[in-house]
Parts: sequence; C-alpha cells; structure tokens
Amino acid sequence: MRGLKKGPLLAAVAMPVLFAVFGTVLVGGSGLEWYEQLKKPGFVVPLGIFYLVGALYYVLFAVVLYRVLSRVGDARGRAISLGLALGVMLLNELWNYAFFGLRSTLAGFLGMAVFVALLTALVAVLLRYERFSAVLLVPYCLWVLYDLAWTYQLWRLN
Repeated sequence: MRGLKKGPLLAAVAMPVLFAVFGTVLVGGSGLEWYEQLKKPGFVVPLGIFYLVGALYYVLFAVVLYRVLSRVGDARGRAISLGLALGVMLLNELWNYAFFGLRSTLAGFLGMAVFVALLTALVAVLLRYERFSAVLLVPYCLWVLYDLAWTYQLWRLN
C-alpha cells in the first residue's frame, strides 16, 4: 500500500459498499420473478452480464472516488467531482428501486435518462479536474447508453 493515501482509500472503498448495502435494503425482494415475466428486446444481454457490470461499476467508482479525493487539489473541483460521483451512485441505487422495487419499466427508463444526464455531467467535470477518471468512465458511459436503449425498449414492449 506504499504510495496510497489511507484516508481517501478507506473512504473510496467504504462509499460503494455503503451504497450497495443501501440499495439492497431499499429494493428488498429482488423483483427477478417480475423481470423474468417481461417481454424483452432482442438485444438484451444475459442477466449474468448485468451482474458482472454491476460488480465492475462499484470497483470503478471506488477508483474514481479515490482519485478525486487524493489527486484533485482544487477544493471546489474536488467538491463538485465528489458530489457528482456520489449523486451518480445514489441514482444507481434509486434506479434499482424504481425498476425492481416498484416493478416499473417506465420508472426504469425515466430513471436511466436522469442517470445518463448526471453521469455525463460527472465526466465533463472530471475532464477538467481528473482526466484519467473521466477516461476510465467512458466504457461505463457506453454501457449506460445501452441501458438507456434497453430500458426504453423494455418499457415500450411492456
């Protein structure tokens, strides 16, 4: 752990874990039975891929949070970057609740549209204050655009 700053590292690891626990409590029952009954677009990926991307998402955000906390020297830039990152993480959990908890394809689609907007704002801010983190988020942004198309089609089909 030489070179790593322990305070930012602890916070960066703790935040995604806390959000994941919060999301699990918020959603309660998974809603997977409901999801399995839905008509799905032909381009939907297997559920296992969603689980893998979900796990990678928490790791990715731990890295982004660490880099923001440890590398962004400008206090305002750090606060904005951190606020947006935490906002994206909160919206992720609220999306799970809107989609699975409420069992609503419309809420899932609308929530994803808001999520895309906040994630885009985060990347734009990171381009100014922590460029490497912005680049790290690009593949995830592409995934989220797929999610937007997928949730739109899911809503339209159901």
